[in-house]
Amino acid sequence: MSFRQHKFSVGFDKNSMVENHFKMENLAGTKWHGGGRTGINSVLDNEIIASHLDTKKRNMGKGYLKLRLQNGDKNTPINIGGRMMYPNSEGDYVIIDGSVVDEMQKSEVEKREYLESIIEKAALSNNICALILGCADEAALKNILGKGANGGIATMDNDLTAVDAMPETIETYDPTGQTYSRAIQKLKLVMKNRVPCIDQMTPANTMNQEK
Repeated sequence: MSFRQHKFSVGFDKNSMVENHFKMENLAGTKWHGGGRTGINSVLDNEIIASHLDTKKRNMGKGYLKLRLQNGDKNTPINIGGRMMYPNSEGDYVIIDGSVVDEMQKSEVEKREYLESIIEKAALSNNICALILGCADEAALKNILGKGANGGIATMDNDLTAVDAMPETIETYDPTGQTYSRAIQKLKLVMKNRVPCIDQMTPANTMNQEK
């Protein structure tokens, strides 16, 4: 009786997905993982944040593993998480680290929930939207969201650039129409690109002291 010993070769392609996860534009709006300082004082936690992110990036690694069975065929399955998995068309088993996917998902959910809460407020009126985006007045807001404005996003689609995404203009569009969907998409892209910083700076007792 003869036994064939299977040999695997291990490799990684150039994959920037984990690296991209730690870029500033993707971290903006996710939860704080520094010390207990808040507001302007939290800039003192910069080294803590940098150390935290470096450790997390190192622990996440590449996020996947690529294996090739050197003396097998493409019909050879392997057991991954109790499931039969087969190689891709190139003959590679690409095994994704679920923990890394979960971490990336967590950050995306945090950011989306934050942005959605902002967009809900901004969509109520031009004034609220202008304040959230740090515009001095509606005219300044129109330079960001108005017809022909791209919100500072050079890669914005021409159809989105052409539409007027001012909140009070969006209210006049047919919710089932293409113009409405494009305007909403433009507003969301601008918010995602800018990620406004909203903090409760005025105590409730101050806001209500006239009552």
